[in-house]
Amino acid sequence: MKKYLFALLVCVMAFAGCSKDDETPKFNYDLETLYGTWRVTEIQQKDGSFLDVTTSVAEMVFEPTYATFNENGTYSGRGEFGTGSGTYKAEGNTIYTYVEGVEYLRYEVKSLSGEKCHLVMKEQGSSSTLEIKCTKQ
Repeated sequence: MKKYLFALLVCVMAFAGCSKDDETPKFNYDLETLYGTWRVTEIQQKDGSFLDVTTSVAEMVFEPTYATFNENGTYSGRGEFGTGSGTYKAEGNTIYTYVEGVEYLRYEVKSLSGEKCHLVMKEQGSSSTLEIKCTKQ
């Protein structure tokens, strides 16, 4: 009986030490903040300054651009960077977006709080990046 209890105790301790949380990389920001629709409001220019793309003059050149992140891991986007939908995952400081299972864009989060975010956008297979600022709608 003692051997059985000892074996049971070892199994329970081993199982308790392997939680699912240990296997899933965490997002460094509150996911609740990410959920919803975001509009690109500023884009970094070559000189490092940011251009407000929400003015009527800027909208003649830069199409209003939105991305919606849902709690169920899906997202959709429309505007300057294309129109479509797919899935996403948020790990560490990065949001990865996928269309038909293939990585589309990734966003390094520089800041994300309340109604504002600052991201560095990169397309899979490209070395160039674009910094953007967004406002939650």
